[in-house]
Amino acid sequence: MKSFIFIWLPLAVIAAETSPPAFIPLPAKVELAQGRFQLNTSTTIAASADLSSEANYLASHLRKTSSLPIPIENTGTIVLSINTTLPNEGYQLNITQSNVTITGGSAAGVFYGIQTFLQTLPAAVYGQTASPKADWSAQALRIEDAPMCSWRGVHLDSARHFQPKAFVLKFLESMAAQKLNRFHWHLVDSEGWRLEIKKYPLLTEVSQSSPAYYPEEIPTNPTFRAKYRYGYLHGGGYYTQEDVREIVARAKELHITIIPEIEFPGHAMAAMLAYPEISTRGQSPKDISNITSDLIGVHPKAIQFLRDVLDETMDLFPGEWIHFGGDEAPKGQWKSDAFTQQRIEELGLRTINPKAPEDALQAWLFNEMSTHIAKRGRHAVGWEEIMHNGNLGRLASGSVIMPWLSTGNAVASANAGYGIVYTSVGPFYLDSYQVAGAGEPSALYTGPITVENIYRYNLFPAGLTETGRKNVLGAQCQLWSELMPRTDDIEYQAYPRLCALAELTWTAPERRTDIPNFLQRLSQHGARLTALGLNHRRVAPPSQLGWTAEFLNANKPWVVALPESTVEKLRQGKPLGLRFEYRDGQNGLDIQSVELLADGKPVATDAHEGFTGTHPNKPDYLLTLPKNTSGSLTLRIKANGSGGNDSRGEVVLKP
Repeated sequence: MKSFIFIWLPLAVIAAETSPPAFIPLPAKVELAQGRFQLNTSTTIAASADLSSEANYLASHLRKTSSLPIPIENTGTIVLSINTTLPNEGYQLNITQSNVTITGGSAAGVFYGIQTFLQTLPAAVYGQTASPKADWSAQALRIEDAPMCSWRGVHLDSARHFQPKAFVLKFLESMAAQKLNRFHWHLVDSEGWRLEIKKYPLLTEVSQSSPAYYPEEIPTNPTFRAKYRYGYLHGGGYYTQEDVREIVARAKELHITIIPEIEFPGHAMAAMLAYPEISTRGQSPKDISNITSDLIGVHPKAIQFLRDVLDETMDLFPGEWIHFGGDEAPKGQWKSDAFTQQRIEELGLRTINPKAPEDALQAWLFNEMSTHIAKRGRHAVGWEEIMHNGNLGRLASGSVIMPWLSTGNAVASANAGYGIVYTSVGPFYLDSYQVAGAGEPSALYTGPITVENIYRYNLFPAGLTETGRKNVLGAQCQLWSELMPRTDDIEYQAYPRLCALAELTWTAPERRTDIPNFLQRLSQHGARLTALGLNHRRVAPPSQLGWTAEFLNANKPWVVALPESTVEKLRQGKPLGLRFEYRDGQNGLDIQSVELLADGKPVATDAHEGFTGTHPNKPDYLLTLPKNTSGSLTLRIKANGSGGNDSRGEVVLKP
């Protein structure tokens, strides 16, 4: 039998005049002061030579949008400096009425201090044109800040659908504005190879006669749910090595490290169509699909191919990490191939892993390539599968694992000494619906995965040892592009959810306790996303009325006075509509009735059963105040958590 409780829906009161700017991510410590710093024709920037890139970045934003000259000189009203006693990516920002000082533990720290300073200014500072009428002044304050995680990442799939170089550069700019610092670039897959390799020119040519995308892949067509054409080659273009050098150079200025992904032994149909001799059978793939049964082989030609490709990749990408993929590689062909089985025997892998020697062979191949890139000071990254079936512990030291299937495997990998980056399919796969409701673009996964789902993710679950906790590098969101054929589609799925990831990985958990506050800041942050030119989903300010797990755990009735504007409309005879909108949590909310009380006594009731969660059912309620009703009006709701108290959301009033 269900036990019902009454929920109090508290009114949010925010004193705008005493609130800090809507910072995202939220800094560690913010102290407000009196007065404002005014940008004017006397404003100058001072920075040492080793901060010239950061000074130019700040100056360019201020010049193009405020129409002020903002020169860089030996002395300035805005001073950038480094103090190595601060955390590497940490910074201190001090704004007074007369000057601004930004001090970082490194150039990266100064850069993040600049990002925070920009958020104290009008959103127009992120635009491309001058906004001379804007209030170019900043609230006086002092901030001390540093990120919690070193890996604050975004994965972009440019293999299945190609994005032009200009978009990638724009995407990096938007990442930097959120203080995100790792760009995992998925450049190769079955449907297309996007990275120019001089030694193997057919790699980028094999798909270019195919359409960039197919009509049924468009996610915003209202007449059908989009469907991806797995196994079909996709054209659209590729990145020349000159393109990549330009992108890498800009990423460096933005303090973003690019992690290229060169996938093997699976997800390699395009590569094997271009060069059949690298496949296990030495022939073109017989299984034309995304997760093809054809794998890159382990014979000398295939091994040399991988080394050659990785050599050219490392020439282009100077970052510490190279991603090897390693996921979704069915081993049937390796099991039936005589040469592959001979190599398993020669390497003693059947003894190491009698039940799954082919998985041990994949670990061997991973380690062979890890050793190859280690000669140039690089470390390998792979999806979770590289540690499956007993491979954990046999992987090369310094490898990074990206668990996307199991939190338990994440904990085990971290405790075993490997760096981990959470990429969980639940909260971090952005090829999912953002909200439950009509009008959203088609998505590969149903979800929804909301900003709250990402924001509340626990990066440090039970079971982590002290050492394991140190091996949690951070988290990243995945933008698999099957149903994101156009750049607008990618931006819409990315933002504002990447803002939640930014705060999850930057801000300590004890500072991330207030979802309404985050949503309030996020609603204001939307103006910055718009100024950046992003096709983002708009987030409204949180409702004044909302429920949380704390209220669902309450053991006594709760009521709340209605806003005066709502009361006035009720007394005018206008009906009051209520819609229960679930935001996050494992459980939904069962509603039994909504009552309008006058001096504590029910005067109007809507008592139908409703549910709101991943599949809402009749969550709308309607109340009308009887004529000539007097007394103080309050609202009372009878509801309970569905299956538990892990439910959060808001009640939208529609008088």
